Amino acid sequence: MNMHAKLWINDQKGDDKIIAFTNYTIYKCNPRDGAEDDAVQSFKMNMLPAKDIFGIPLSYIREFQLQEGKAQLMVILNSGSEEQLTISDTEKREEIFAFFKTLLPGEAIEEKYSIFRAAKKPLIALGVVIGLFIWSMYIASGIEEGAEYEVVGGGATGYHSAAGIVLMLGILGTKKVLMIFLPLIAIALFAVWRKARKPPVMKRYVVKR
Repeated sequence: MNMHAKLWINDQKGDDKIIAFTNYTIYKCNPRDGAEDDAVQSFKMNMLPAKDIFGIPLSYIREFQLQEGKAQLMVILNSGSEEQLTISDTEKREEIFAFFKTLLPGEAIEEKYSIFRAAKKPLIALGVVIGLFIWSMYIASGIEEGAEYEVVGGGATGYHSAAGIVLMLGILGTKKVLMIFLPLIAIALFAVWRKARKPPVMKRYVVKR
């Protein structure tokens, strides 16, 4: 390997098996079972494996991001797209991030998420669940009082739409709608609480060119 080359090998399930830096390019390599040793030897000999490899030239990179508690180290490209390197081991992930910061001139930024930002996804999910719950309860109450509903448009496929699903739930009655949605709302609330109680820290390294 050349003077500034580095190589990391991961053996945890779901991780990128090999992460390497050589020839001004960051590589991730996920060889099939039994081919790992050959791939490692290729890197050590300053050669690239023939298969299962993806490279990111340094000139393509705009930013590195490492979010506390996440196994993915994100590489943001100049185009705005992103690639992820998955490393479950926290110390190794921090080590790789620290090394990447030495490759290009830039600025290190540390941001703590706001409570809203930290809980944004579960909040959206909670809003959707509550919306469907209210809609379903409205339909169920109407049916119990003698109202009739049907899905207009879409024929038989209409029941695959949101309105069709809500109508199917409404037909079950208010008690069953409550039994279905209350646990879902509780799960969503718990997810919001878990995310909001400890907002993560995002470490960024923004490249300056």
